[in-house]
Amino acid sequence: MYSSRYGNVAPTKKRFDELKDYYRKRRDDFRNNPRSSLELKAWKSRNNDFDYQLLNSNQKSLIPPGLVGQGAPDYYPWAKSDTFFSEYALHNPHSLILSESPHSYIIGNVASYDGRQYPLVPPNSNRPEGQGFCHSLVIPKTRVYNIVDPDATANKCFLLDEMRAHFIDFWIHNDGASKILARAKQAVDDRDEKLRSGAGGSSPDYDGVRGDVFLHFETMKRKFAELKAEDFLMGFHVFPDNSIGHLHMHVFPHGEAFREFSTKLHDWKTVPLQAVLEVEREDEN
Repeated sequence: MYSSRYGNVAPTKKRFDELKDYYRKRRDDFRNNPRSSLELKAWKSRNNDFDYQLLNSNQKSLIPPGLVGQGAPDYYPWAKSDTFFSEYALHNPHSLILSESPHSYIIGNVASYDGRQYPLVPPNSNRPEGQGFCHSLVIPKTRVYNIVDPDATANKCFLLDEMRAHFIDFWIHNDGASKILARAKQAVDDRDEKLRSGAGGSSPDYDGVRGDVFLHFETMKRKFAELKAEDFLMGFHVFPDNSIGHLHMHVFPHGEAFREFSTKLHDWKTVPLQAVLEVEREDEN
């Protein structure tokens, strides 16, 4: 199903079919819930007085209550109905946007891809590092709630096709590799600064591998720049097993070499874009 010069860690055919079934069940559970249409309507109208019992049932999809009213200096503060990706350009510096199309943004993961930079986080916990080297995301500009939202797959999956085409065009024609690498390096540097200052919970474990972290980045960046668009896995974390409510497509190299120090704990819930497209086209017929 996928091939890579750097090892194949993408789903087998059996696992791919299991992920299709998983997505179909989660989608149907959400859309058949009597509260879904009511809550989606309120959320898309940015209703901050509404009680989002379903959309925030996992206590992660919307902005945490403690951050409501806060935000980056000179940008719009967070409201109750916001997510970290909704109206992204209103809440974040434009420098964080790597590419923009009429329908979507491409951004880099703010977390480091290298799990060694999170030495105090237990190995089997909710790991903060990305799923692969230079993990990026494609997010729609309009409010779409996760891949289970009917708007995500409306008009024969127009938005999903656009998000995929945006990343491929960015990678091939707009110097995507160097822009993603720069953002990933900034994430590594930012995390290193926190650890060195003690703010990130530094430990002797990190001190001993710090040099290897930077050496690994320098080694992998040359291989990363050689990748083709087909070397990337594009996928979704399906509600309620998601974190941020606003639809976002994870994009990272699926070769094993690019995931050596990244988390694989989310692989069980990462549904490939192609699996979603197949389900939607099967169910349409």
